[in-house]
Amino acid sequence: MSTGQIILGIILFAVAGAILYAWGLKKSMDQREDLQRSLMSACGSRVVNHLKKHGTVTKAEIAALVDGMTAGSFWSRHKVRVQDSKKVAGQVIDFLLDQQYIETTGGGSYRLKK
Repeated sequence: MSTGQIILGIILFAVAGAILYAWGLKKSMDQREDLQRSLMSACGSRVVNHLKKHGTVTKAEIAALVDGMTAGSFWSRHKVRVQDSKKVAGQVIDFLLDQQYIETTGGGSYRLKK
């Protein structure tokens, strides 16, 4: 091996290390938002499944459905859990309305969008 090949190998190894470091740093910075998005998706799925069986749901019923739910990535030990189900119920309703899964029926209840 020539000296040029050794230097080239060291430079390529350093570049690969820098790329992996930057990727890990970005993942750790976005972790909170990813966990929040995952929790909203899990809560929304539970509400949609409930609506498929029961037809309509109120904000109080959504709060009871999402109480104590947890979400997390399978490669990480960090998890997020619903602490205040009444606050999260409003966020889940907004999320499902934005995603056009549900619609209001009047009187504070919601149903699946047709």
